[in-house]
Amino acid sequence: MKEKDQSNNTEKLNADQLQELRELILGLDKPALQRMQKLMADPHEFAIEISDLLPFSIRKLMEKGSINIADLLPFFEDMIQESIGKNPQRLANLLFPIMGPAIRKAVSEDLKRLIESLNHGLESGLSPKHLKWRLQALFSNKSYLEIMLSHAYLYQVKHVFLIHRDTALLLHHEKADHVANIEADMIASMLSAITDFVKDSFHSNEQDGVDSIKIGETNLWLEQGPYAIIAAVVEGNPPPDLRIELKEALEAVHYNHRPELLNFDGETEIFEHTSKFLKPCLIKEKKGNGKKTPVFVLILLVIILAGLGYWIYQRIQTQNAYAAAKELFFSESGYYLTKTERQNGKLRIFGLKDDFATEPYELLSSNQLAIDQFDFVLRPFISLDSLIIVRRAEALLSTPESVRLAFEKATLKVSGNCNTEWKDRLEKQYNRVWGVLGLDTSELTVSDETVRDLSWIVDDIMQHKFVFDFNELEMNEEQTDRFNKLTQSANLLDEFNRLNKKQYIILVQSFTSKAGNFAANQRVANIRAQTFLSLLKEAGVPDHLLETRVINTEELLKPEEVRSVSFVVEEK
Repeated sequence: MKEKDQSNNTEKLNADQLQELRELILGLDKPALQRMQKLMADPHEFAIEISDLLPFSIRKLMEKGSINIADLLPFFEDMIQESIGKNPQRLANLLFPIMGPAIRKAVSEDLKRLIESLNHGLESGLSPKHLKWRLQALFSNKSYLEIMLSHAYLYQVKHVFLIHRDTALLLHHEKADHVANIEADMIASMLSAITDFVKDSFHSNEQDGVDSIKIGETNLWLEQGPYAIIAAVVEGNPPPDLRIELKEALEAVHYNHRPELLNFDGETEIFEHTSKFLKPCLIKEKKGNGKKTPVFVLILLVIILAGLGYWIYQRIQTQNAYAAAKELFFSESGYYLTKTERQNGKLRIFGLKDDFATEPYELLSSNQLAIDQFDFVLRPFISLDSLIIVRRAEALLSTPESVRLAFEKATLKVSGNCNTEWKDRLEKQYNRVWGVLGLDTSELTVSDETVRDLSWIVDDIMQHKFVFDFNELEMNEEQTDRFNKLTQSANLLDEFNRLNKKQYIILVQSFTSKAGNFAANQRVANIRAQTFLSLLKEAGVPDHLLETRVINTEELLKPEEVRSVSFVVEEK
């Protein structure tokens, strides 16, 4: 038993001595050695262990010059390309917080410029100058916006400042020729103070800032970048596109001088080279010395005013014609209007019309209203107007010309001279006339004597027509024979009037045209009419039965031959 205990003590002593010997040789205790063995056996654990040391190691290698960015760039490009190919949505999710605000800001800037351009255009878009530009755009390959931007803005950029964003120190200053110097450092300090005030007072973001300050006619426009700010002092009314020039200059400065801006220590000499980016921003556009008489604009205004005046005149004439037509058909016997409406440039008239009412286009013509301005949608109905009842009775009863009809208090009053046969027909058929309830023949005389029939005279006189050549006034042989037949019928008109108790006359109509010499045409036409009048008188036609009238063919609804003479028998 004692020997066994001595053996265990010897093994324990040997193990402790071995551990102490291991620590002296390796400098590691047993747990540390076990951890190292685990790292060597498990690559994942080893990668976790060195992940904190790898960035520091790469930085040290770059400082020593062992590797550079050009060596690492292909590795990272391949890695990013492979990652995008495997899971593009992951990269989109990573970039979303960055790209969203950037896109919104870009859209906001574009919309702001668009609204400013529209405001400038709308403020003076109806001035004579802008009307001229619109016509210029119409007859050229340029748009109205291009022409407007090339003429509308009168301004001058006097100073351009490049300011360090973090320190608010002036990096460089450019001014236009013949412009007085200003305290550039004071301007830079003022802008910094204003920007800080806006951020503190309105709790705005770092990326937000003041973009313009207006003092009277002078504007101070600012464009801000990550490390620098460009400020432009502009006099007048600058266009929105000036901001594009400032942005491009600011981007050029950041691209070419990014290390200097990042490591700025107060030395500004290095930024003298930014002059080539700032000078193009000194844009100006000035008015001409003298004013030219805007002849073109005046002519354009006269044309526009004349066109507007003619349009207003036509509108008034059309309105008057519509009003006159409505009043005419509302008051005309045999019509009942339901509504009127405008459609396709015409007045459509809806309603009812009796078959014995005057035709609508005939009514319009007789009242000197243009028939092409109206359209009718009329349904038939039976009117009880007195005039329509008389017309209906004359048609249904075949009333002779020697008889006169009148309607009053539902009674048909008949006067004049007729034969027994017609009176019998009247008494049997008068109640067939709509609206007639009674008959009054107290003023009607009955005579069965044979009366000479001269009803053919009117049609015979009106069928004669004489056409002449240019500047010809005398009739040829054929026309003379026809004229003799005319005088035979015309001499019977007086007897026709006496037998039928009429007062018909012969109207000598001489037709001419407004084309050419209007006064000469009228004179020749009047001579023709007077010549026929004299010839008819010489043939025995009574003077009280003759009248003359000169008519222009352009005023007629139906075409008529120019340089012609015709005859109309009408009641005086």
